[in-house]
Amino acid sequence: MTRNTGIYASVLGGAAFVLGVAYGWTARDYRGEELATLSEALRQLEARNATLAAQVAESDDLDDRITELEASLAAALQALEDAKVAAAIPEPVAEEPSVEPQDPPEEAQTAALEFGDPARGEEVFGQCRSCHQIGQGAKDRIGPHLNGLFGRRAGLHEGFRYSDDMAMMGADGLTWELETLDAYLENPKALVSRTRMNFAGLKDPQDRADILAYLRQFSASPQNIPEAAPTAQAREVELSPEVLAIVGDTDYGEYLASECKTCHQQDGSDQGIPSITQWPTEDFVVAMHAYKRKIRPHPVMQMMANRLSDEEIAALAAYFAQLE
Repeated sequence: MTRNTGIYASVLGGAAFVLGVAYGWTARDYRGEELATLSEALRQLEARNATLAAQVAESDDLDDRITELEASLAAALQALEDAKVAAAIPEPVAEEPSVEPQDPPEEAQTAALEFGDPARGEEVFGQCRSCHQIGQGAKDRIGPHLNGLFGRRAGLHEGFRYSDDMAMMGADGLTWELETLDAYLENPKALVSRTRMNFAGLKDPQDRADILAYLRQFSASPQNIPEAAPTAQAREVELSPEVLAIVGDTDYGEYLASECKTCHQQDGSDQGIPSITQWPTEDFVVAMHAYKRKIRPHPVMQMMANRLSDEEIAALAAYFAQLE
C-alpha cells in the first residue's frame, strides 16, 4: 500500500511538473505576443509623433512666411500711398523774375473746384450701376434712372416710388444741384435721414467731382443746352457773325432731320439722348459746330456734324426750333 502510494505520488508529481513546464511555456508565449503588440503600438505612436512634429514645424514655417508677406504688403501699400501723395504735389516751378504770375480768373478757379474728369467719373459710377442706370434707354431699377438729374426736384421723378423722407424733402424744395448732389453723395443719410439708398457715400472729394462731371453730361434739356444748370459755361465755339446770321430753310431741315430722328425723339421726350425739339437755333448751331471741331466728344455726332455744311446746320436748327 505504501509502495503504491509512493508510485501515485511520483506520478502526480511528474504530472504536476509537466503541467508546470507546459504552463510556463504557454505563459511565455503570451508574454511574447503582448510584448510584440506593445512594441508595434509604440512604433506607431512614435511615427505619429514624428508626423505631428513635422506638421508643427511646417505650420511654424507657414506662419513665418505669412508674417513676412503681411509685412511686405504693408510696405507696398505704404509706398503706394506715398507715391499718390508725391504725385498730388506739383513740382516747383522756377520763377521768372521778368514775368509776374497772374491768378486765373475767378470763374476758372470755381469750375476747377466744382467738376472733375467725366471719363474717370464713369469709372467711379461703376459703384452705382447695380441700382441706377444712365444713358440711352435707361430705366428705373432699385433706384431711379439718372438722366436729367441736374435741376430735378428730389423725390418727384414720375413713376418711381421714393421713401417717405425723400418725397418729403422734395416737397420741401430739395432740388438736385451741384451742392446738394455733392452733399448727398458724400453721406446720403446725413442729407435724407431715412433714404432707402443703401450706400455709405463717397468720402473722396475728387471722386464726387469726377462723378458729377460724368452725370451732368446726361442732364441737358432745350431750356439750358449746351449745359444744364448749374453748369452753364461760356459758349463752346466762337462762331463768326456771318455763320450765326444764316437763316435756315425749315423744309430743307425737315428733309435732313430723318437721320437725327433715329435717335432724338420728335415729341421731345428724353430716353437717354437729350431732346433737340424746340432747341434755340443759336444753341443748336453752336453745339453742332462743337461736334464738328471735335470739342464735344461723341464720335457719332462728330461724324454726323462733319458731313454738314453751315447752311445745312442752320436748316436743321430752324426745323427743330419750330417743331411742336
